[in-house]
Amino acid sequence: MPYRTQVAFAGLLAMLTLCCPARGGVVINQLYGGGGNSGSIYKNDFIELFNADTVAVSLSGWSVQYASALGSTWQSTPLTGTLQPGGFLLIAEATGGFGTTDLPTPDIVGTLNLANAAGKVALVSNTVLLSGICPAAAGVVDFVGYGAANCFEGSAPAAAPSNTVAAVRLNRCVDSNDNSADFQTASPTPRNTSVAATPCPSIGYAVLQFPLDVTATPCQTTPVYGRVYVAGVTDANSNPAPGLRAQVGYGPDGSDPAAAAGWIWVDAIPNPGFVFTDNNDEYEGQMSAHASGTFDYAYRWSYNQQSWIYADGGNGTTDGYSAAAAGSLTADGDVIYCDRFDAASF
Repeated sequence: MPYRTQVAFAGLLAMLTLCCPARGGVVINQLYGGGGNSGSIYKNDFIELFNADTVAVSLSGWSVQYASALGSTWQSTPLTGTLQPGGFLLIAEATGGFGTTDLPTPDIVGTLNLANAAGKVALVSNTVLLSGICPAAAGVVDFVGYGAANCFEGSAPAAAPSNTVAAVRLNRCVDSNDNSADFQTASPTPRNTSVAATPCPSIGYAVLQFPLDVTATPCQTTPVYGRVYVAGVTDANSNPAPGLRAQVGYGPDGSDPAAAAGWIWVDAIPNPGFVFTDNNDEYEGQMSAHASGTFDYAYRWSYNQQSWIYADGGNGTTDGYSAAAAGSLTADGDVIYCDRFDAASF
Protein backbone atom coordinates (compact mmCIF):
# COMPACT_ATOMS: atom_id res chain seq x y z
CA MET A 1 0.00 0.00 0.00
CA PRO A 2 2.27 2.82 -1.19
CA TYR A 3 1.70 6.13 0.49
CA ARG A 4 2.76 9.59 -0.49
CA THR A 5 3.91 12.91 0.81
CA GLN A 6 3.56 16.38 -0.63
CA VAL A 7 6.75 18.42 -0.40
CA ALA A 8 7.63 21.92 -1.57
CA PHE A 9 10.58 21.90 -3.97
CA ALA A 10 11.76 24.77 -6.19
CA GLY A 11 8.42 26.49 -5.67
CA LEU A 12 6.50 23.50 -7.00
CA LEU A 13 4.47 20.80 -5.31
CA ALA A 14 6.14 17.44 -5.90
CA MET A 15 4.53 14.08 -5.20
CA LEU A 16 6.77 11.28 -3.93
CA THR A 17 5.82 7.65 -3.38
CA LEU A 18 7.89 6.59 -0.40
CA CYS A 19 7.21 3.06 0.69
CA CYS A 20 5.16 -0.02 0.51
CA PRO A 21 4.07 -1.09 4.02
CA ALA A 22 3.12 -4.62 4.90
CA ARG A 23 -0.29 -5.80 3.86
CA GLY A 24 -2.70 -7.02 6.48
CA GLY A 25 -6.36 -7.94 6.95
CA VAL A 26 -6.93 -5.46 9.78
CA VAL A 27 -7.76 -1.96 8.56
CA ILE A 28 -8.49 1.46 10.02
CA ASN A 29 -12.26 1.72 9.57
CA GLN A 30 -13.16 5.02 11.29
CA LEU A 31 -11.36 8.09 12.60
CA TYR A 32 -12.96 10.77 14.74
CA GLY A 33 -10.93 13.68 16.07
CA GLY A 34 -13.72 15.94 17.25
CA GLY A 35 -14.21 14.21 20.59
CA GLY A 36 -14.63 16.62 23.48
CA ASN A 37 -14.52 19.71 21.28
CA SER A 38 -17.14 22.44 21.54
CA GLY A 39 -20.10 21.34 19.41
CA SER A 40 -18.90 17.75 19.15
CA ILE A 41 -21.05 14.62 19.37
CA TYR A 42 -18.79 12.26 21.31
CA LYS A 43 -16.76 13.13 24.37
CA ASN A 44 -13.63 11.32 23.12
CA ASP A 45 -11.67 11.01 19.95
CA PHE A 46 -11.65 7.42 18.67
CA ILE A 47 -10.12 5.05 16.14
CA GLU A 48 -12.08 2.01 15.02
CA LEU A 49 -10.37 -1.06 13.53
CA PHE A 50 -11.98 -3.84 11.49
CA ASN A 51 -10.69 -7.31 10.63
CA ALA A 52 -11.44 -7.89 6.94
CA ASP A 53 -9.48 -11.14 6.89
CA THR A 54 -10.78 -14.70 7.19
CA VAL A 55 -8.63 -15.51 10.23
CA ALA A 56 -8.38 -14.08 13.73
CA VAL A 57 -5.54 -11.59 14.17
CA SER A 58 -3.64 -11.08 17.43
CA LEU A 59 -3.07 -7.39 18.06
CA SER A 60 -0.77 -7.92 21.02
CA GLY A 61 2.40 -5.97 20.38
CA TRP A 62 0.70 -3.75 17.77
CA SER A 63 -0.04 -0.03 18.07
CA VAL A 64 -1.97 2.83 16.54
CA GLN A 65 0.12 5.95 16.03
CA TYR A 66 -0.71 9.58 15.29
CA ALA A 67 1.08 12.65 13.95
CA SER A 68 -0.27 16.07 13.07
CA ALA A 69 -1.09 16.87 9.46
CA LEU A 70 2.35 18.35 8.72
CA GLY A 71 4.22 16.81 11.62
CA SER A 72 7.07 14.33 11.89
CA THR A 73 6.70 13.43 15.58
CA TRP A 74 4.54 10.41 16.36
CA GLN A 75 2.64 9.29 19.46
CA SER A 76 1.35 5.81 20.16
CA THR A 77 -1.37 3.76 21.82
CA PRO A 78 -0.41 0.09 22.36
CA LEU A 79 -2.93 -2.60 21.45
CA THR A 80 -3.78 -5.97 22.98
CA GLY A 81 -6.21 -8.79 22.36
CA THR A 82 -7.35 -10.77 19.33
CA LEU A 83 -9.69 -9.45 16.65
CA GLN A 84 -11.98 -12.04 15.09
CA PRO A 85 -12.87 -12.12 11.37
CA GLY A 86 -15.46 -9.43 10.71
CA GLY A 87 -14.93 -7.97 14.17
CA PHE A 88 -14.57 -4.35 15.29
CA LEU A 89 -12.22 -2.89 17.89
CA LEU A 90 -12.80 0.51 19.48
CA ILE A 91 -9.89 2.62 20.71
CA ALA A 92 -10.92 5.62 22.81
CA GLU A 93 -8.45 8.49 22.73
CA ALA A 94 -8.26 11.96 24.31
CA THR A 95 -11.13 14.20 25.33
CA GLY A 96 -11.38 17.97 25.32
CA GLY A 97 -14.04 18.22 28.01
CA PHE A 98 -17.05 18.87 25.78
CA GLY A 99 -19.32 16.62 23.73
CA THR A 100 -22.72 15.17 24.51
CA THR A 101 -22.34 11.40 24.20
CA ASP A 102 -20.12 8.77 25.80
CA LEU A 103 -18.49 6.24 23.53
CA PRO A 104 -19.58 2.61 23.79
CA THR A 105 -17.29 0.78 26.20
CA PRO A 106 -13.90 1.00 24.49
CA ASP A 107 -11.70 -2.06 24.02
CA ILE A 108 -8.53 0.04 24.34
CA VAL A 109 -8.02 3.42 26.01
CA GLY A 110 -5.29 5.80 24.91
CA THR A 111 -4.44 9.47 25.15
CA LEU A 112 -3.82 10.49 21.53
CA ASN A 113 -5.23 13.94 20.77
CA LEU A 114 -6.40 13.64 17.16
CA ALA A 115 -7.00 16.89 15.31
CA ASN A 116 -10.60 17.07 14.17
CA ALA A 117 -9.95 18.04 10.52
CA ALA A 118 -6.42 16.97 9.50
CA GLY A 119 -3.85 14.45 10.65
CA LYS A 120 -2.14 11.12 10.04
CA VAL A 121 -2.96 7.78 11.68
CA ALA A 122 -1.02 4.54 11.22
CA LEU A 123 -1.80 0.99 12.29
CA VAL A 124 1.55 -0.65 13.07
CA SER A 125 2.38 -4.28 13.81
CA ASN A 126 4.87 -3.27 16.52
CA THR A 127 5.20 -0.57 19.16
CA VAL A 128 8.30 1.19 17.81
CA LEU A 129 7.50 4.87 17.33
CA LEU A 130 7.44 5.97 13.71
CA SER A 131 9.55 8.92 12.60
CA GLY A 132 9.40 11.43 9.78
CA ILE A 133 6.53 13.07 7.94
CA CYS A 134 5.93 9.94 5.86
CA PRO A 135 7.57 7.02 7.66
CA ALA A 136 9.03 4.22 5.58
CA ALA A 137 8.50 1.52 8.19
CA ALA A 138 7.95 -2.11 7.23
CA GLY A 139 5.53 -2.63 10.15
CA VAL A 140 2.90 -0.18 8.89
CA VAL A 141 -0.21 -2.29 8.21
CA ASP A 142 -2.58 0.56 7.30
CA PHE A 143 -2.18 4.33 6.97
CA VAL A 144 -4.70 7.15 6.71
CA GLY A 145 -3.88 10.77 6.02
CA TYR A 146 -6.94 13.00 6.30
CA GLY A 147 -7.74 16.61 5.60
CA ALA A 148 -4.62 18.62 4.72
CA ALA A 149 -2.24 15.79 5.71
CA ASN A 150 1.09 15.77 3.86
CA CYS A 151 1.29 11.97 3.79
CA PHE A 152 -1.39 9.54 2.66
CA GLU A 153 -2.07 6.38 0.69
CA GLY A 154 -2.80 6.78 -3.00
CA SER A 155 -3.75 9.94 -4.84
CA ALA A 156 -4.93 12.23 -2.04
CA PRO A 157 -5.85 12.32 1.67
CA ALA A 158 -9.25 11.30 2.96
CA ALA A 159 -11.75 14.15 3.08
CA ALA A 160 -11.56 16.31 6.18
CA PRO A 161 -13.84 15.23 9.05
CA SER A 162 -15.06 17.66 11.72
CA ASN A 163 -16.54 17.86 15.20
CA THR A 164 -19.72 16.26 13.91
CA VAL A 165 -18.56 13.81 11.21
CA ALA A 166 -15.90 11.10 11.09
CA ALA A 167 -13.69 9.75 8.32
CA VAL A 168 -15.42 6.43 7.57
CA ARG A 169 -14.28 3.68 5.20
CA LEU A 170 -16.74 3.37 2.30
CA ASN A 171 -16.53 -0.43 2.26
CA ARG A 172 -14.89 -1.94 5.30
CA CYS A 173 -14.05 -5.06 3.31
CA VAL A 174 -12.07 -3.18 0.64
CA ASP A 175 -8.76 -1.35 0.96
CA SER A 176 -7.66 0.03 -2.41
CA ASN A 177 -4.73 1.85 -0.77
CA ASP A 178 -6.13 5.23 -1.80
CA ASN A 179 -7.35 7.28 1.17
CA SER A 180 -9.40 9.68 -0.94
CA ALA A 181 -11.23 6.81 -2.65
CA ASP A 182 -11.60 4.55 0.39
CA PHE A 183 -13.02 7.08 2.87
CA GLN A 184 -15.98 9.41 3.10
CA THR A 185 -17.22 11.73 5.84
CA ALA A 186 -20.26 10.46 7.71
CA SER A 187 -21.83 10.47 11.15
CA PRO A 188 -19.56 8.61 13.59
CA THR A 189 -20.79 5.15 14.57
CA PRO A 190 -18.21 3.70 16.99
CA ARG A 191 -18.32 -0.10 17.44
CA ASN A 192 -16.45 -2.31 19.86
CA THR A 193 -15.74 -6.04 20.04
CA SER A 194 -19.18 -6.72 21.56
CA VAL A 195 -20.84 -5.82 18.25
CA ALA A 196 -21.74 -8.89 16.20
CA ALA A 197 -19.06 -9.76 13.68
CA THR A 198 -19.84 -9.14 10.00
CA PRO A 199 -17.32 -11.23 8.04
CA CYS A 200 -16.35 -10.06 4.56
CA PRO A 201 -17.00 -12.10 1.42
CA SER A 202 -14.25 -14.67 1.05
CA ILE A 203 -13.10 -17.43 -1.26
CA GLY A 204 -15.51 -20.34 -1.00
CA TYR A 205 -13.77 -22.72 -3.36
CA ALA A 206 -10.61 -22.82 -5.47
CA VAL A 207 -8.80 -25.51 -7.40
CA LEU A 208 -5.76 -26.18 -9.52
CA GLN A 209 -7.64 -27.16 -12.66
CA PHE A 210 -5.24 -28.37 -15.34
CA PRO A 211 -2.76 -29.66 -16.31
CA LEU A 212 -1.97 -31.79 -13.27
CA ASP A 213 1.23 -33.30 -14.65
CA VAL A 214 3.91 -31.35 -16.53
CA THR A 215 7.22 -32.52 -17.98
CA ALA A 216 9.38 -29.78 -19.43
CA THR A 217 12.94 -28.59 -19.83
CA PRO A 218 14.17 -25.87 -17.45
CA CYS A 219 12.92 -22.45 -18.55
CA GLN A 220 10.21 -23.96 -20.78
CA THR A 221 6.94 -22.16 -20.07
CA THR A 222 3.70 -24.08 -19.52
CA PRO A 223 0.29 -22.41 -19.02
CA VAL A 224 -1.44 -23.64 -15.86
CA TYR A 225 -5.10 -22.94 -15.09
CA GLY A 226 -7.07 -22.60 -11.87
CA ARG A 227 -10.62 -21.69 -10.90
CA VAL A 228 -12.02 -19.77 -7.94
CA TYR A 229 -15.47 -19.04 -6.49
CA VAL A 230 -16.53 -16.18 -4.22
CA ALA A 231 -20.26 -16.16 -3.41
CA GLY A 232 -21.97 -13.02 -4.66
CA VAL A 233 -18.81 -11.93 -6.46
CA THR A 234 -17.60 -14.33 -9.16
CA ASP A 235 -21.17 -15.39 -9.89
CA ALA A 236 -22.52 -11.85 -9.98
CA ASN A 237 -21.09 -10.48 -13.21
CA SER A 238 -19.81 -11.42 -16.65
CA ASN A 239 -16.32 -9.99 -16.12
CA PRO A 240 -13.37 -11.06 -13.97
CA ALA A 241 -14.23 -10.22 -10.36
CA PRO A 242 -12.32 -7.26 -8.91
CA GLY A 243 -10.24 -7.80 -5.81
CA LEU A 244 -8.99 -11.29 -6.68
CA ARG A 245 -5.31 -12.14 -6.84
CA ALA A 246 -4.07 -15.50 -8.11
CA GLN A 247 -0.60 -17.01 -8.27
CA VAL A 248 0.74 -20.33 -9.54
CA GLY A 249 3.87 -21.67 -7.90
CA TYR A 250 6.12 -24.67 -7.56
CA GLY A 251 8.25 -25.99 -4.72
CA PRO A 252 9.81 -29.03 -3.08
CA ASP A 253 8.12 -32.34 -3.81
CA GLY A 254 5.68 -33.38 -1.05
CA SER A 255 5.82 -30.05 0.81
CA ASP A 256 3.16 -27.69 2.14
CA PRO A 257 3.27 -24.39 0.20
CA ALA A 258 1.78 -22.48 3.11
CA ALA A 259 4.68 -23.37 5.39
CA ALA A 260 7.64 -24.79 3.45
CA ALA A 261 10.55 -22.75 2.19
CA GLY A 262 11.55 -22.90 -1.46
CA TRP A 263 8.23 -22.23 -3.15
CA ILE A 264 8.41 -19.74 -6.02
CA TRP A 265 5.28 -17.89 -7.20
CA VAL A 266 4.20 -15.83 -10.18
CA ASP A 267 1.01 -13.85 -10.68
CA ALA A 268 -1.72 -15.40 -12.81
CA ILE A 269 -4.20 -13.38 -14.89
CA PRO A 270 -7.85 -13.91 -15.82
CA ASN A 271 -7.86 -16.39 -18.68
CA PRO A 272 -8.39 -14.32 -21.87
CA GLY A 273 -10.15 -17.26 -23.51
CA PHE A 274 -12.63 -17.87 -20.68
CA VAL A 275 -16.25 -16.72 -20.86
CA PHE A 276 -16.96 -15.24 -17.43
CA THR A 277 -20.60 -16.27 -17.17
CA ASP A 278 -19.99 -19.31 -14.96
CA ASN A 279 -20.12 -19.26 -11.16
CA ASN A 280 -16.33 -19.49 -11.15
CA ASP A 281 -13.58 -17.29 -12.56
CA GLU A 282 -10.70 -18.94 -14.39
CA TYR A 283 -7.08 -17.79 -14.24
CA GLU A 284 -4.00 -18.59 -16.31
CA GLY A 285 -0.43 -18.57 -15.01
CA GLN A 286 2.79 -19.22 -16.90
CA MET A 287 4.97 -21.76 -15.04
CA SER A 288 8.60 -22.55 -15.81
CA ALA A 289 11.20 -24.23 -13.61
CA HIS A 290 14.64 -22.64 -13.40
CA ALA A 291 16.31 -25.87 -12.22
CA SER A 292 16.20 -29.58 -13.01
CA GLY A 293 14.29 -31.84 -10.63
CA THR A 294 10.86 -32.99 -9.52
CA PHE A 295 8.55 -30.47 -7.89
CA ASP A 296 4.99 -29.99 -6.68
CA TYR A 297 2.94 -27.11 -8.05
CA ALA A 298 -0.27 -25.43 -6.90
CA TYR A 299 -2.41 -22.31 -7.06
CA ARG A 300 -2.95 -19.80 -4.29
CA TRP A 301 -5.61 -17.10 -4.05
CA SER A 302 -6.38 -13.95 -2.09
CA TYR A 303 -9.54 -11.84 -2.17
CA ASN A 304 -9.30 -8.17 -1.16
CA GLN A 305 -5.89 -8.75 0.50
CA GLN A 306 -7.17 -11.57 2.72
CA SER A 307 -4.80 -14.38 3.71
CA TRP A 308 -3.66 -16.72 0.95
CA ILE A 309 -5.71 -19.88 0.35
CA TYR A 310 -3.84 -22.78 -1.28
CA ALA A 311 -5.48 -25.08 -3.81
CA ASP A 312 -4.38 -28.51 -5.02
CA GLY A 313 -5.59 -30.39 -8.07
CA GLY A 314 -7.83 -32.86 -6.26
CA ASN A 315 -10.84 -31.48 -4.43
CA GLY A 316 -9.23 -28.07 -4.29
CA THR A 317 -9.96 -26.19 -1.08
CA THR A 318 -12.98 -28.37 -0.24
CA ASP A 319 -10.97 -30.67 2.03
CA GLY A 320 -7.85 -28.57 2.57
CA TYR A 321 -4.55 -28.68 0.75
CA SER A 322 -2.97 -32.08 0.16
CA ALA A 323 0.53 -32.54 -1.24
CA ALA A 324 -0.62 -35.88 -2.64
CA ALA A 325 -3.07 -34.00 -4.88
CA ALA A 326 -0.66 -31.28 -5.98
CA GLY A 327 0.41 -30.91 -9.58
CA SER A 328 3.63 -32.74 -10.50
CA LEU A 329 6.37 -30.89 -12.39
CA THR A 330 9.38 -32.73 -13.82
CA ALA A 331 12.07 -30.45 -15.20
CA ASP A 332 14.60 -32.49 -17.13
CA GLY A 333 17.54 -31.17 -19.09
CA ASP A 334 20.44 -28.78 -18.96
CA VAL A 335 19.90 -25.59 -17.00
CA ILE A 336 20.34 -22.51 -19.15
CA TYR A 337 19.83 -18.87 -18.31
CA CYS A 338 16.19 -17.86 -18.12
CA ASP A 339 14.16 -15.17 -16.46
CA ARG A 340 13.50 -16.24 -12.89
CA PHE A 341 9.95 -17.49 -12.35
CA ASP A 342 8.92 -15.67 -9.22
CA ALA A 343 6.86 -12.92 -7.70
CA ALA A 344 6.70 -11.06 -4.43
CA SER A 345 5.32 -13.47 -1.85
CA PHE A 346 3.12 -11.13 0.15
